[in-house]
Amino acid sequence: MRYRHRILPTTFLVTVWFCCSFLAIAQDDSGWHISPVQINVRVHESRPLQLLDDSGTELHGGKWYVDNPDAGEIREEDGRVALWPKAEGTVVVTAALNGEMRRREIRIWRAGSKLGGVVEWSTKPIGREMEDLPAVPTEDGPDLFSLEQDSRGTYVRAFTHDGVQLWLWASPDAAPDVSFLCSDDTGGVIISAPHKDSYELFIVGKDGKLRWHHKFAGVRKGYALDHQSLLHLLNESSDGTISSIDTWDEIAGVEKFDLKIPMSHESELNVRRSRDSIFCASGRMESHDLRTLTSRLFVNTDGDAYSAFTQNEWKIEADKCTNGALLDPREVHFSRDDKLVLWRLHQDGTYKSTIVDGEKVDRAAFSSPVTVMSPTGNIIPDGMGGVLLSVRWTHTDIPQKVQGAVDEFVYRITEDGELAYKFPLPKYSGPLHDEMVLGENNAGFVTRGSVLVAFDVKDGREMWHWDSGGVEVKIHMATAGGGCVVDTTEGLLLIENGMKMRRVGPAGSTIFSPTQILHPAN
Repeated sequence: MRYRHRILPTTFLVTVWFCCSFLAIAQDDSGWHISPVQINVRVHESRPLQLLDDSGTELHGGKWYVDNPDAGEIREEDGRVALWPKAEGTVVVTAALNGEMRRREIRIWRAGSKLGGVVEWSTKPIGREMEDLPAVPTEDGPDLFSLEQDSRGTYVRAFTHDGVQLWLWASPDAAPDVSFLCSDDTGGVIISAPHKDSYELFIVGKDGKLRWHHKFAGVRKGYALDHQSLLHLLNESSDGTISSIDTWDEIAGVEKFDLKIPMSHESELNVRRSRDSIFCASGRMESHDLRTLTSRLFVNTDGDAYSAFTQNEWKIEADKCTNGALLDPREVHFSRDDKLVLWRLHQDGTYKSTIVDGEKVDRAAFSSPVTVMSPTGNIIPDGMGGVLLSVRWTHTDIPQKVQGAVDEFVYRITEDGELAYKFPLPKYSGPLHDEMVLGENNAGFVTRGSVLVAFDVKDGREMWHWDSGGVEVKIHMATAGGGCVVDTTEGLLLIENGMKMRRVGPAGSTIFSPTQILHPAN
């Protein structure tokens, strides 16, 4: 067990009835409370307890009592108060502090009970609970993080697996959309605070102390943290034309290298564009930056970071013409060299660049429709040393600025940089949810709109698909046995072999939450 046991002095083991004779009992949890606030335990499985005020600050100096010593007793375990359950039933634990008392009713179940669907513990949030995140387990660090916000600010709370709040950290940033980035391997957590044209990262150690922070220009499009504590950040300018991968030592807070992703351009030769019209401008040459579309980032089993992006070189030109004349789009030539590029970034800052797909067109009529390839965001390992990448083909009429049909695929790129296949995805409507996850036995799962598709990662063959009937589907996790849990408005659903098996949780829930830990249904 986590704690060693030592019985508290017998003066702490008097009954609640004795306490009532000289202390006024508060009937609610206002001001301060016993935490956790919902508790179910099994016989001989201790439950640590603590006192917290409404701001999440831990209070000390309380005296503890239990109403039924035959069912449970108060002990001290590594300096903390804990209930030691002795027999099945219900006990009432009372804490006395500064002339007030708080009670907590605790259900004790028989040893070995399967508590299907029963709350094991929950805590009282500070204002609004925004997000939960598991910590990387360490010997003396937290197991769970909770991000919470009230009118005064944003807070990170760190919990053990049994509901003890280890510390509370208040963010110095007033941004309303503060969020978790990820946990780190030392038991700490990385927090992101976005601003209009920049964002700030705060790295908090497992002890609850700020390790370092830094403000980054632009917008964060992706990140990846490897096992050597290299934090890779994919940043993009506000207009999307400049992208870079900035890599930092996550422990020391030192920048290691900054790689600029090649930019995309559109040049005009002998022409001048004005809104939807093209005019002759003999001798004129001008270049504009195009938006660079990127995937997110991930770190593969080889320790290298991977990201994909577009690299487009476009040229619009006219032959000899009358200066200032309005040109027919059929008289204007459009040349383009489009590349879909994958970067494999090594830990020393060098990288391997692979052209995954591309198209080169020389002096086509500007009025001709074009197809542009771009990553939609998701990129994950294929489980065989390679990459799975979500890619969109957009068919566009440039003169009319009309986007036509859209085709979407999952590309598999092998460890050697070869394109293994393009797996076509079903048409869909509504917001893009391009989640992907790997399952057992080379199974991959991908979503588009209301459809979940299972495919063989090795050869790109569809295994089955499931349509929710118009309800948006988000992947939650793959399961043992070849299934996948998806998040819908109906709740968390288990899908196997193209069929809905059962509901396994409420919509938007997670496997666990620091403010409510549940035993999964049996």
